[in-house]
Amino acid sequence: MRSPLGGLRIVRPDGSALEASVPEVTDPAEVSAVEWVVLATKAYQTAATGPWLSRLCGAGTRVVVLQNGVEHRERVAPLVGAARVIPAVVEISAESQRRGQIRLFDRPRLTVPECDDGADFAALCQGTGIEVTPTADFVTAAWAKLCLNTANGAVTALTLQRMPVFTNPRIAQLGRALVEEARQVAAASGARLPDDLADQVIARLRAMPPESGSSMLWDRMAGRELEYDARNGAVVRAGARLGIHPVQRHRHRAAGSRERTG
Repeated sequence: MRSPLGGLRIVRPDGSALEASVPEVTDPAEVSAVEWVVLATKAYQTAATGPWLSRLCGAGTRVVVLQNGVEHRERVAPLVGAARVIPAVVEISAESQRRGQIRLFDRPRLTVPECDDGADFAALCQGTGIEVTPTADFVTAAWAKLCLNTANGAVTALTLQRMPVFTNPRIAQLGRALVEEARQVAAASGARLPDDLADQVIARLRAMPPESGSSMLWDRMAGRELEYDARNGAVVRAGARLGIHPVQRHRHRAAGSRERTG
């Protein structure tokens, strides 16, 4: 069991800091049903939250899932009974500098479905410093974030490098291929994404502050489990369901190119 956190210090992009005390509970038996639950664990930790969710969730509870990927409801719904699940797209560029201290590189933003629950959550977060935006096309929002994550997380974790790694032309080519594969699966899933999304993503990653990285990079550097299954694995699973095998198609294309040039 971890020792108590004691408090939380958040360093904003402008260098100012927010200090907050954090009430902590370590035994699910000490909690009861509430109106709102924000689930902010790694995707692979979801099953372990079951004892907590069973105590915290009642018929009127709404569970906002702040996790990567596009499978929020599939992961969480079996654990919350009659509670309602609200998926969220998380855009929080941050780094854990030490236990209890977080550095933000940009303003935290969340996107939720445009519905009564989404509107209520946006209202709940007013004045917190977190921008919550409901959208009528959540499928596109979720897949757009996942397309980004397929490149930034995998590449930075594999190379153990921060975002400037994408200035390397060969690394950028790899990143574009990962994004394009995800974009094809996203389009078949109903997302409306531009054909040049891969170029847009690489340009965005190159424009990020040089000290920024990804949560998968931080996790690998700390020796923690990696979240590749909720990111790149989700693309593979969705592609298989839809009969799309982009990796095989790229391999065949590359083989054909070698035959023509050889």
